[in-house]
Amino acid sequence: MASSRGGRRAFRVPKALPFDPPDYLLHLLAAISRFRDVELDRQLEPLGLTVARYRALNAVVVFSPCLMGELADFIGVDRTTITRTVDQLVAAAMVVRHTPPADRRQVALTPTDEGRAAVEAARRVVFALNRRVLDGVSDTARQTIIRAEQRMFANLAVDPVAVERMLAFRRPEAAE
Repeated sequence: MASSRGGRRAFRVPKALPFDPPDYLLHLLAAISRFRDVELDRQLEPLGLTVARYRALNAVVVFSPCLMGELADFIGVDRTTITRTVDQLVAAAMVVRHTPPADRRQVALTPTDEGRAAVEAARRVVFALNRRVLDGVSDTARQTIIRAEQRMFANLAVDPVAVERMLAFRRPEAAE
């Protein structure tokens, strides 16, 4: 059994992997993501946010003004789902929709002061939980995991622009 030093929880390491390494790795990634999202939903609730709303609002703050299609690409969510999430953010007065004069078919999003404040408060929650999740994982291991996950993402993505947006979390034209 692992110790509970440094705030880490005790656990038993299985003697053998229950699946082949590639399958087990992806199982663990999914489980980590799910458990983290459940905890984030719980911690973000007092701020009027869920994980989905935080991700969308954070992207709107980072990319403001942000087109709906860009938002869907930036956070990897389909357009139907992002529309529902944006409707909730608009209703909560965290985001404003507007039509850019250059292209009246587009819908652009900008954060309100309330939205910016909510993102600042939420980031503290998110970053603290991220540090807890990564407790005991060395910087070297973190960098290795990041590079491996970037490669896995690129292996799945079809559109090179989508890969650039997701991996850099910025518009491609702003990339170095």
